[in-house]
Amino acid sequence: MNVIGYVGFVAVSVGIAASVRWVDPPALSHLSRRIGLASRKGWAIALVALLWVFLPILAGAAISEALAWVFGGAVACAGFYLATVAVSSWDEYRLLERVPYVSPEEVRTSGPNPLVATAGVPTPLTNEQITEFQTPFTGRPAVHTRWLIQRRETLGFRDVWRNSFEGTRSAEFELGGGVVRVTPGRHRVFNTREHTFTVDLDGHVPEPAATYLEAHPELPSPGSSDDTLRIVEEYVPSDEVVTVVGSVVQSDDPDVARIDSAPVDALLGTHGDNSQRADGKPEAVLIRGNPDEARTALHQRVYWLGRLGIALILVGQFVSFWFSSASLVLLVEDIVVLFVEFVSAVMDLLPLV
Repeated sequence: MNVIGYVGFVAVSVGIAASVRWVDPPALSHLSRRIGLASRKGWAIALVALLWVFLPILAGAAISEALAWVFGGAVACAGFYLATVAVSSWDEYRLLERVPYVSPEEVRTSGPNPLVATAGVPTPLTNEQITEFQTPFTGRPAVHTRWLIQRRETLGFRDVWRNSFEGTRSAEFELGGGVVRVTPGRHRVFNTREHTFTVDLDGHVPEPAATYLEAHPELPSPGSSDDTLRIVEEYVPSDEVVTVVGSVVQSDDPDVARIDSAPVDALLGTHGDNSQRADGKPEAVLIRGNPDEARTALHQRVYWLGRLGIALILVGQFVSFWFSSASLVLLVEDIVVLFVEFVSAVMDLLPLV
């Protein structure tokens, strides 16, 4: 049993993960929002994953056998990631399963169900809103965009992409010819489209990316340097059917209902933490596609990713033990010994209390 080595590897890994928070804050912020993961729960999952990954060391695997348990650990970490994505979508999946679907024309603020699911092709409230109905860097039609900007840097003998900025744009829109309005905000979004491209700041920067960069002083503007940027846009298209799930309230117009919030994620989500509403309530859930497509997308995300994640967690650990000198029997025996010693130490301290 190598308790010191086990604790040491876990501690070093936690330290490296914590340093990312200071070195690359946009990376954790983007990951948290993309998965829907609250900070404390994210760190708890990371700690559990590390304790699991390094178990072969506690079970007697030699440091010289790192190739085996490092590869197995990488597979297990991928499994933890997929399982977390699945669990973080569970609340929205159950919400979509239990709420009634009604067409936009049938949405009523006085109905028996304050929570509804409705769908339709979004339309802007006014012609002046067209800019908000586009992704900021490529001008693609969208009601919600989440983006990440990365800068290319040289690390040693190779180039790497370092996360620099991230943000969200959301537009207010109507469904059903204006009978339903959806409040903009940091929605929980699913089944989005994604577009990744690069721009050279010392070359031609296409519109509307050039205008957006120039209008935001916190971002590098065209011609300011010879940097290369990689921009990742995840968006919910506005020229396709979008399913909206949330609470119905009365708008200022008596003939128009508004969907502006949804129940907070009870499991892992950051839905309420990222809210832009004054009352802190989470915004409505947006899912690309009609209700049937939305249910299928969330079902696959919850069940198929969840099963695959659990399988990778177990397979990764199996690989680590099989191709190293780690012994499962020895691990169980050592855990029992440690537990007995812990209980004995506690019993010895009780008379002193």
